[in-house]
Amino acid sequence: MTRTKKSEIGQSLVEFALILPVFIVILFGIMEFGRLWETTNVLTSAAREGARVAAVTEPDLDEALTAARSVLAAGDVDGAAVTISGPDMNKDIVVTVVMTYTPLTGSIIPGFTQFQLSRSTTMRWEG
Repeated sequence: MTRTKKSEIGQSLVEFALILPVFIVILFGIMEFGRLWETTNVLTSAAREGARVAAVTEPDLDEALTAARSVLAAGDVDGAAVTISGPDMNKDIVVTVVMTYTPLTGSIIPGFTQFQLSRSTTMRWEG
């Protein structure tokens, strides 16, 4: 009876060693996807807020830029570039937020390296 228990313990260790790398990749993948989703939402919110401020002001592009940057700072997103163009002949104002996303997991998830994230919002100037 003791002999079979020892072999079962060894079998459990082998099974755990085989499944652990798969479990770690899944765990880090979930964490990284959540971080990417949050960063994308912050970029979208910054573009919307900048476009909204520009649409309801003169348009005051400096104020719109400040509004977009404050959303990025509140979301703890660093290294994003904000560009504002307009109003054009259709009275459209376009705010674009671009950044290079660097995954925290590095090489744990194969093929997941730095890439560009870009979000843009267009609103009609109300003036």
